[in-house]
Amino acid sequence: MVFIRVKKVKGFDYYYLVKSQWDSKRKISTQRTVKYLGKASDVKIENIPLEYQSDPKILSLVSSVTKIQARTERTLNELRQHVFDNLKSGKIENIIRVAEEFREGGSLCIFYENILKPILYEIGILWQNKSIDIGTEHVCSNMANRAIHTLTRPVKHGNNSEPIMICTPDGELHNIACNMIESVLLEKGFNVSNISPSIPSDSVITHMKELNPALVLLSVTLHDNIGSATRLISRLCSLFQTPILLGGLAIDNCSDEERRKLESISPNVTLVVKSTLESLVKMVKIELKSTRNLNNHSYKQAHEMNNLINVV
Repeated sequence: MVFIRVKKVKGFDYYYLVKSQWDSKRKISTQRTVKYLGKASDVKIENIPLEYQSDPKILSLVSSVTKIQARTERTLNELRQHVFDNLKSGKIENIIRVAEEFREGGSLCIFYENILKPILYEIGILWQNKSIDIGTEHVCSNMANRAIHTLTRPVKHGNNSEPIMICTPDGELHNIACNMIESVLLEKGFNVSNISPSIPSDSVITHMKELNPALVLLSVTLHDNIGSATRLISRLCSLFQTPILLGGLAIDNCSDEERRKLESISPNVTLVVKSTLESLVKMVKIELKSTRNLNNHSYKQAHEMNNLINVV
């Protein structure tokens, strides 16, 4: 017999497909996890192994989840349209009200990922297709940035963590993604310095020397600015050993060959391709932990060398 076991983590339900079997020797029923299915709200029939897809209990559960997913998607679409309308009309208080409801329910990250990012992608497509004019596009972008800054303002910097620097290459004027990332990282307690958008490479280097960040996040939106990003990365890697996470719409859309060239600049460069904000936060945590461990190892080696010298 198979059934779904639910495990709650940080307020979210996660599903496991479990098989119950009778142990005749021990005369007890044992349970074996067949498959981890992921977040309950995302489970589809395709996630279930083929041999269990016709099980009535499994079908009933997946059917109920599918109905919930459909209702959720309808609600999200309505909220996206509502926020889009208010971006165009400049009614920032209505956008903030929606975002705060998401924050109360869990995290700003969910608002950015499920509402604001899809709207901004749609605005870009509408502008490319000439369905909206450049003036409307600019109004929406400016309002989005205002909303992000308003939501971020009350959040305090995490003074107990290593500094993280967010920047764009010289010539890259798009920084909504940078502001979203800053907002999410600040909410998670990180110490963030956001120097985007475009500033000269010499200024980025000066800030690096002053801040001494443990990690650099570099965002590129336009493909034309990949060359500028490459030059900046080359200079940074020649002067610092700081790890760099390189992402953005341009990196998402560039070819595999272009990505290989970017990665070949330095082993300190890691590409972030088509990542969610939640996944990016996890990457940041991993990079900071790795840097922390490396620094501790270097300190230990230096301390042991000093002791050896003193003995001699």
